Amino acid sequence: MTQPQTSSASKAAAYILRQGEGETYNVAGQIIRVLAGCDETNGGYGAVVCEATLDRQPIPLHFHEREHDTWFCTRGRLRIWANGLSRILTEGDFAYVRPYDVHSYQSVAPRTQFFGIVAPGGWEGFFESAGSPWTEPGLPPQNHPFDFARMGMSMERYRIMRVPEQVYAEASSGDGIDCVLPDTPCSYVLQAGHGKRRRLAGHLSTQILAPALCDGQVDMRTIEAGRGATQPALMHETTHVTLYVLEGQLSLSLNGRTETLQTGDFANIPAGTVYATSVISGTARWLLSAANGNGLAFWDELGTPTEEFTFSPADGEDLAQRMRTDLAADVKRAD
Repeated sequence: MTQPQTSSASKAAAYILRQGEGETYNVAGQIIRVLAGCDETNGGYGAVVCEATLDRQPIPLHFHEREHDTWFCTRGRLRIWANGLSRILTEGDFAYVRPYDVHSYQSVAPRTQFFGIVAPGGWEGFFESAGSPWTEPGLPPQNHPFDFARMGMSMERYRIMRVPEQVYAEASSGDGIDCVLPDTPCSYVLQAGHGKRRRLAGHLSTQILAPALCDGQVDMRTIEAGRGATQPALMHETTHVTLYVLEGQLSLSLNGRTETLQTGDFANIPAGTVYATSVISGTARWLLSAANGNGLAFWDELGTPTEEFTFSPADGEDLAQRMRTDLAADVKRAD
């Protein structure tokens, strides 16, 4: 029986990393923690947390030939460039960039942090190749310009295609367009709280990246709920899931072993793992990412569309009973 581990060394196994754990690298003054990679997610994606002080410069404008790139801002202010536009992300804002779309980012606050998924998996190895191990508890006193003499081989290996002739656009407001998911595949920014919302058994699911928008690569959504809200024991046949706690405390059971997760903790949940959650703080919010199947689609199949950014513990729904319905999603009750 797979048990949660405390490091990502066990390939395609269920494990938990506490806030600040994970393989950590200093890449030009930005601190990158690799929470899961190609081996741990069965090729689905790489999951990282990046922290930075005020960046002296944005990373070079570039594009990827196959990778889908994401940023979920959890602290500070993160400036994003994509396809000639620029936005400033603050806590809870999200950005997605498709392959071949030219993009960049820069921390513009004294301390900025984001959670990112790069799909498919494998590209996360760039950070080890281009950086150096980092074991300090804080951040470097300042970052420094990119040393392309050192990084050039890593960029070539991981097919990071620089576009030095392009100009960094001025930041603009996206209030008029950044409040809904697009209808067709494209790069976009989504302001905090917006996305496809479904209310289900005291939980609110807000989808921020749909598989249809990223060539089926990944499903990303925030889940939030109040104390006592419970997801029964579930299992996916093919879908790989990761869970990152954004705020609050969450009881997570992995194959029968229960742990308490807090802000910044991360769980890797491979296909075949039995998992269940229960909120033990006043409220909690966590980010689910999934690949290799449609295992998170049950939130949409069973949930009720809601315009309001709220969840209602008084919904009167028993999710365990609702899960007995035949579903198209790759999910089944595990009790």
